[in-house]
Amino acid sequence: MSKLRNIFKNLFLSLLLVWTVSGFAQADRFNRAVRLYEGKTPDLAKLAIDSVILNPETGKNFMSWSYRAFIYFELYKRADKTKLNSPLRDTIVSSIKTSYALKPDPEFKSNNNKLINSLSAAYYNIAKTLLQDSLNDKRSQYAYNKSKELSLIAKPDSNFNIRDVEYYNSMGSLFADIFNKDNNNLKAQDVAKVSLLKVLEIQPDNSSANMNLGIMYYNQAVNLSKSLDYGADISQIDVIQESMIKLAKQSEQLINKVFKQNNKNAKAVEALYFIYRMLNENTKTEQFKEKCKELKIAVD
Repeated sequence: MSKLRNIFKNLFLSLLLVWTVSGFAQADRFNRAVRLYEGKTPDLAKLAIDSVILNPETGKNFMSWSYRAFIYFELYKRADKTKLNSPLRDTIVSSIKTSYALKPDPEFKSNNNKLINSLSAAYYNIAKTLLQDSLNDKRSQYAYNKSKELSLIAKPDSNFNIRDVEYYNSMGSLFADIFNKDNNNLKAQDVAKVSLLKVLEIQPDNSSANMNLGIMYYNQAVNLSKSLDYGADISQIDVIQESMIKLAKQSEQLINKVFKQNNKNAKAVEALYFIYRMLNENTKTEQFKEKCKELKIAVD
């Protein structure tokens, strides 16, 4: 931030010359905003810079809007950095957008981008916090999408594949664990499935997504088998068994990808043993029972 302050101080003289034509009143207001910002009193600097941007002459200069964004950023850091909704953040973004529209020079554009990227990172941290601490998937995804939206302002050709994989893998894993502990939690099931499928769209061989989704499908099949144990109507048995087989085969396909990547993956080996047992594939059941023994995995 000290470097940024020096940039503004150096450019102030050129700005002053531009505004001399219309008198020194607005230049004085801008100078006051600079001094208050330098003096670390952003509350007062805010009043001064708001007056500058409202003036028809100075409001047309990109420096006025960039400086406004950084003054508001000082206020934002104090109280709003961890908030999902922040009028201060909104003002920063709108100010930078106006600055961009007024064709800032390369140095100001670079500093605008740094500020936007900082706000984007803050949104991403909010998204992770909402996900891990409150399990609020909708608010978390809103924050995550806002993070991406801001990144695109600074860099329109941004590629989010790596970040999408990281974020949706975290969401999918978290909600898959919830579903696997409580197969009646349909919300967790839906959130996990949608998230993990997004990961697999980008990285079809992602071992974490394949394993988590595979285990979920298997547990869905187990849940269906319990309905048979508790006296399902005879007319529904064939339908239920068909659904169980379909889910077990989907599970097999996904977890087999993990096993082929690493045939010593204990979790994949154990899962495939139970899957083949559910499918009544005796030869493969025995094969994976032996693999479980080799890896010292206790199975019944």
